[in-house]
Amino acid sequence: MVPSAATSDVSVTRRSRISHAPRTAPHTPTVVPLIVIDVTVPGTSSADGRRTLHAAFGDDLRLYVVTIDQHCQCVTFRVEVTSRTLADVIDLLTVKLDRATLGRAQSTMIPRPRD
Repeated sequence: MVPSAATSDVSVTRRSRISHAPRTAPHTPTVVPLIVIDVTVPGTSSADGRRTLHAAFGDDLRLYVVTIDQHCQCVTFRVEVTSRTLADVIDLLTVKLDRATLGRAQSTMIPRPRD
């Protein structure tokens, strides 16, 4: 019996069509500091404190108003700052905010936020 020509054609046409991209080393994300600190300032409006904090820290700032205490006449913010050290954050807070009370501070490392 004569071997079928179709069998040899099938094996030729079954070449792998998967393109293999060159392997690269896994990307190691850049990490930056994240500082979280509670800051209490005198007043009954958060507007002045927000403006001051945004001017001091710019795009590195995430800011939350925790409480506005009408009785004690103070506003407490939760301040989260990336890409700065704890010492830098405390320095800026003490220079920019008169009569601020700094609360518990936490420092950790996180992957750098995307630009």
